[in-house]
Amino acid sequence: MNKFYIKNVFFLLSIFLYVNNKILATELSPGKVTKIKSKNHYPTDNSEEIYVKNKHLLCVNPEEIKNANELMDEAVTHLKYHATTIEGYELCVKYPNNNTLYYKKKHGSNTNIERTHFKIYNTGMYNGVISRLWDPDRPNFYNNGYVKSI
Repeated sequence: MNKFYIKNVFFLLSIFLYVNNKILATELSPGKVTKIKSKNHYPTDNSEEIYVKNKHLLCVNPEEIKNANELMDEAVTHLKYHATTIEGYELCVKYPNNNTLYYKKKHGSNTNIERTHFKIYNTGMYNGVISRLWDPDRPNFYNNGYVKSI
């Protein structure tokens, strides 16, 4: 009698596994890929509005534009260097509540370089922070006595 029950159990188990494999193998894949709409608003979403609002600030003098491009190319070179190099910087102020660190570095005899390290832990806030920093109408956050922007 035991052999009979064991054979039945193995028979039912093999049928169950066979049917299960067939079902998994014939599972339909979606015919159309669905796109997920992002809930985040990127800084470029309102760039056209900001452009129109600040259009009067643009320069139309070609010579001045050429000089500004040369100056900005040089500034980008210096920015890349100072953004990637941490040698010589000293921590001058640390605000643990808003995750901001201020560093200073003496460059040459008369140039002080001040650097801000802004930590953003919530990646959902990143684009909002970039939008606020990019907006020319916002109050100057960095002109608080430690770092002065011109």
